Amino acid sequence: MMRLSWSQRIGVILVGLLVCLAIVGPMLSSQSPSSIEADRLLPPSASHWLGTNVIGQDIFSRLVHGARTTLFIGVMAAGISTVLSVALGLLAGYSKRLDPILNSLANMLLVLPSLLLILIVASFTGGGNWQLILTLGLLTWPGFMKLIRASILSLKEREFIKAAQLYQGKTGYILSRHLLPFIGPLVRTKFILSFRDAIAMEASLSFIGIGDPNTVSWGRMLQDAFSRTQTFMTNAWLWMIVPPAAAILLITVALALLGESKSTGNRFTAKLRRKASHAAAVNVVGTEDASAVIVQDVQVMYGAKTIVQPISFTVKQGGITSLVGESGSGKTTMARAIYGLVPQQSVEGTIKINGHDVYMQDEPSTMQRWVDAAYIFQDPRNSFNPIMTIGRQFYEAMKLQTTMEDKRAAAVAALVEVQLGEHVLTQYPHQLSGGMLSRALIALALVNKPKVLIADEPTGALDPIVKREVFDLLVRKVKEHRMALLLITHDLPAALHISDEIIVLQEGRRLSNEQQEQYLRQSKQLYPHTAE
Repeated sequence: MMRLSWSQRIGVILVGLLVCLAIVGPMLSSQSPSSIEADRLLPPSASHWLGTNVIGQDIFSRLVHGARTTLFIGVMAAGISTVLSVALGLLAGYSKRLDPILNSLANMLLVLPSLLLILIVASFTGGGNWQLILTLGLLTWPGFMKLIRASILSLKEREFIKAAQLYQGKTGYILSRHLLPFIGPLVRTKFILSFRDAIAMEASLSFIGIGDPNTVSWGRMLQDAFSRTQTFMTNAWLWMIVPPAAAILLITVALALLGESKSTGNRFTAKLRRKASHAAAVNVVGTEDASAVIVQDVQVMYGAKTIVQPISFTVKQGGITSLVGESGSGKTTMARAIYGLVPQQSVEGTIKINGHDVYMQDEPSTMQRWVDAAYIFQDPRNSFNPIMTIGRQFYEAMKLQTTMEDKRAAAVAALVEVQLGEHVLTQYPHQLSGGMLSRALIALALVNKPKVLIADEPTGALDPIVKREVFDLLVRKVKEHRMALLLITHDLPAALHISDEIIVLQEGRRLSNEQQEQYLRQSKQLYPHTAE
């Protein structure tokens, strides 16, 4: 829960007092705001707490009833504008098809003079409350919509969004559960600013005589006071002008204080930097093949640049194949291509996992991610959503179980396999150490018992002791479940020790048998302790 600063606390108190005034005030007033039952220009007294105006109406009654009108217009206009900004910003940033249309519409509205349009609409419609609310709501969304769109354009390229898409996450689910929480500070700021601007606009329009004359609002009270010469010929201005003006000033200051937060930008930036992914998968269905992974003449190109030269190899069911090489040699690119994380137009050749084609998107035989294969990313902290508990992410990955009891039992069993306790399910990723997160990630990858596991530097962020423990645990579980493991690693001694086959890449090319033997021979001389 967000902690409020001292300025925000003051803002909350002021807004709360004014809302209470709008709710409770009319109950305390025995007179109607439009009734003329007293003498004109009476000073404040026990019967008329704020006196009467130039036609004998009770000012306190008009003030508290006007609070309802002013705050209602502010809340409704801000709500409509905020909903439009958020919804259209999410859609524009996430959808390539809708982006040109929505962005063009926002640009068109931004160049139009909003104040002039509001004045024209209010003049021709009579300036009723709902006309004003709809006009303000429909004309004030583009600015923050473009800010939200820019944030979503950046967020949707992050690993945790790509992973959610690959795990068959629905568009609405990704927008509401993964993207919307990250733009929370923008949404809150948008609502507060729109609330403040709507109140100021209503008061301004009422002050210049545009609006429903039968509706009481703070702006209408000021218009009535300034339009009467008697207001300034006596001391009546003290109770006719000061209360509504002070109320408008207080709500404006309160909203400004409520919108202040030294840490808002930092929290938002931190959320953007804390990338995360979660899995959504179903139980594995299929039969074992001799070759779990088949890579035939696969070449990866980004534009005119070739990243991985044509390469062919297979990974046997129950076997371990390691891709090794220097940084930049194409190991991770190759692994991502095998799992279907590289755009189809950039990949040439044939890739099959458990007999299913990886890049035949419209065919029933297409490889299903987390059904036929699972992928472990390098940094365990980037593989979990930081705003969801570990248990919640496990539950989403288990589609076969229909009840929460079954899901919890399966999650606990998976965690026990990697020597983690049940309490981990209730914790957030930041509450776990790197080693515990690595174990939880392995448990998550194994929870559906996929036949192929691709691990991209699964221990790269760990210290040597924990790294070895996690390495041994990963290999042991792969052997227990008879999975095919494709391991991408810089840890050559470990690769030599556990692998059935090693593939060495250099500058995107696979070394020949002679070159690879020489490379491995030199490596064994550097690491004499490595087992054969």
